[in-house]
Amino acid sequence: MDIIQQIKTKPLAKVYVVHGPDQYKQDQVYKALYERALEDGFGDWNWVTIEGHKELALSELTNELATAPWGGGQRIIAVSQGDQISTEVMNNLVKWLKANPAANSLALFFDKFDQRLKAIKELLTMGVAIPCETLTGEGLIRWIQDYLALRQKSIKVEVAELFLERVGNDLNLITNELEKLLLFIGSETTVTEQHVQEITSFVPGQLEQGAIFKMVEAISAKDQAQALDYLHQLIDAGEVPLRILPLIERQLRLLLAAKTRGNQSISAVTQAMGETSDFALKKALRYQNNFTLEELYQGFADIVQVDSELKFGADPEQIMEQLIIKLCA
Repeated sequence: MDIIQQIKTKPLAKVYVVHGPDQYKQDQVYKALYERALEDGFGDWNWVTIEGHKELALSELTNELATAPWGGGQRIIAVSQGDQISTEVMNNLVKWLKANPAANSLALFFDKFDQRLKAIKELLTMGVAIPCETLTGEGLIRWIQDYLALRQKSIKVEVAELFLERVGNDLNLITNELEKLLLFIGSETTVTEQHVQEITSFVPGQLEQGAIFKMVEAISAKDQAQALDYLHQLIDAGEVPLRILPLIERQLRLLLAAKTRGNQSISAVTQAMGETSDFALKKALRYQNNFTLEELYQGFADIVQVDSELKFGADPEQIMEQLIIKLCA
């Protein structure tokens, strides 16, 4: 049972410590706690929100924690920006909670979280820790597939990868775009590549990111005209060549790995390379025969040379064009 279901159906913990960079997950926990407080019909009384700050007094917290719930329900005190509360107040809050085991439920939300602090360590032993880490790679793809499966829809891994290239990895944005897709496909049961391309919006920054991946794929295919076209799009959009260059180098590493992996599995090679998903390596397999080993090694040398020339003030568009022409020859 996940934490959201526990909040909705099980006895409330005395303390919830909600932390991590994923705002979507924090919002889901916040929503579940709020809905739990509303169950008895006295939500305005039994749901209290407090914003943490350096001047927050201990009494502002303890007064609410000690106030009896209305109507026999459960009272929940939700404190945002817990990392802004002073160390002194946090230490005294821990002491107060220990001395008052019948206190209302407390949910502390942290943007930044230091588990080395004594008060944090003690809070973690007193209640439930809810980490809200950002999902990446295969974990994020599984999340998308699960989200759609709950709505009787499916999506292939490669389509989910395309979707993420367009929207990024912010779960709030992902959820909004998935809901758009669900409305768009109606009674259809599978989200396809065409659906994603027709309805999914590029979020800020992802347009350039998508063009970068299309450019390196064009290089892999030795499609010089297409690769140069994407390069010009990127430069016109203000993309910095020194940011593009590492992704070209990564693509050459993927091609080299594809050519030299021998009997190793794709997943083993992916892990050894430090990639979060085997999708890119699988795509590189299609193009491995377009390059000899000598061409790949020369490509690495050319990238080192271009990096040096860019840092010494060479014309960025011209030097990048020359690199792509060499790689696609």
